[in-house]
Amino acid sequence: MTLTFRASTTADLEALLAFTTSEPVAWTGPDRYRDEAAAHNLRPAWSWLALRDGVPVGRAIWWGGADAHVPATLDDVLVPGARDEQDRVTIAAGLLRAGAASFGATPEWIVDVAVDWRDDPAAVASVAWRAAAASAAGLPRTTERISVAWTPDADVPAPRRDLTFRTGDDDEFLDLFARVTVGSLDDHTRATVARLGARGTAADDLEFYASLPGRREDWRIAVGADGVTRGFVLATRTAYDAAVSYIGVLPQHRGNGVVDALLAEALRVHHAAGEPRVVGTTDAANTPMWRAFERAGFGVTKRRIVFDH
Repeated sequence: MTLTFRASTTADLEALLAFTTSEPVAWTGPDRYRDEAAAHNLRPAWSWLALRDGVPVGRAIWWGGADAHVPATLDDVLVPGARDEQDRVTIAAGLLRAGAASFGATPEWIVDVAVDWRDDPAAVASVAWRAAAASAAGLPRTTERISVAWTPDADVPAPRRDLTFRTGDDDEFLDLFARVTVGSLDDHTRATVARLGARGTAADDLEFYASLPGRREDWRIAVGADGVTRGFVLATRTAYDAAVSYIGVLPQHRGNGVVDALLAEALRVHHAAGEPRVVGTTDAANTPMWRAFERAGFGVTKRRIVFDH
């Protein structure tokens, strides 16, 4: 019996949407798929099927911005037609490899789980087979991230009197992105520095964050009373919410509460714009950033397992 993998077509829509799962992970239901497809964030060319002798046994759905040429993330892999665990891994890995070859890129794979997922054997098993498939398909690095959200029910933290905030041009932010890589606790940053170096990582970060929705003037640089830069924060948007996408404190100023001031500034920017919700994420292992979110009134909403290379 032969496995094949191919991008879907408009004629495959019902077969694509027929997939369901009882696994305790986030997945894309029919209503969401149709809504996202209408926004051009999901497309037939980014929605792949695995077929065994012509019968659909698995699917993979990649997501990207409406203007993107290639998808940004892999958000959904379901393999209900697998015979056993190894078959599930084989099918999922085949989908990932086929999609990546088509796109010319291997987007990160995001699996959203409950806050207490490690206490649920079914969730642990669901993450385990996905991790095995990701590794087999060239995404060997696994990072657990915390997703948080702030609403106006929480007070906006008061500003620090010894810091002022201003905007900056691309050259200044490029320099700052490079400088804050030193000693970073962020797993993605460390891995990218190992591959591209600090300046390459900075260029990659600048390009990515500049592509996000939101206003460029909401990128803020913190300056002390002595005129010395302390760090920066990017108040941006996801496709759905206002967001704090990046906070960077220069190494020599860490441990002095600058992270709290930067986070507060981003909240003031979004609050002044009337945003009803502000989201953020951080590595589960990055305890200082997680605690800063807590101090600012953010609550944990979910955990996110990210498979990357």
